[in-house]
Amino acid sequence: MKEKFQNIGYALLGIGIFVGIILLAAFFIKGGLWLSELLYPWLSLISAIAFFVCLFILLPLAIFRKTRAFSGLGLFIASYVFGATLWVWGFLLAYELWGALALFIGLFLAGIGVVPIAMLATLFNGEWSILGQLVLLLIFTFGSRILGYHLVEKAEQASYEVV
Repeated sequence: MKEKFQNIGYALLGIGIFVGIILLAAFFIKGGLWLSELLYPWLSLISAIAFFVCLFILLPLAIFRKTRAFSGLGLFIASYVFGATLWVWGFLLAYELWGALALFIGLFLAGIGVVPIAMLATLFNGEWSILGQLVLLLIFTFGSRILGYHLVEKAEQASYEVV
C-alpha cells in the first residue's frame, strides 16, 4: 500500500514538474515578447546606423593596412548588432504569423530556430518583402562577421611579417 502511494506521489510530482515547465515557457514567451516589442525599434535604429558606419567608414578603412584591424573589429562587432536585430525580429514575426507554438518550437531549437521559423512563416504567408529583408539581414550578419574576422587575421599576419 505504501508503495502505491509513493508511485502516485511520484506521478503527481512528475505532472507538477511538467506543468511548471510549460508555465515557465509561457512566462518566458510572454516576457520575451514584451521585451522584444520594447527593444526592436531601438535595435532597428542601431542596426541602420551600424550599416551606414560599416559601409561608409569601416569598409573604406579596410583598404589601408594600418587601419585594417580596426575595420575588421568594427565589422565583427557590427555583426552582433545585425544578429541581435535579426533574432528579435524573427522572434516577433514567428509569434505574430504562426503563434506561440511555432515560437516555442523555434526557441526549443537552441534559441536560434526563431529566425528559420520566421522565414518559413513569411514564406508560407506570402510576405515576400519581409522574407527578403530577413535574408538580407542574415547576409549582413554573417557577411560582416566573416569579413571582420578575415580582416583581423590579415592584419595580424601583416604584423608578424613586419616583425
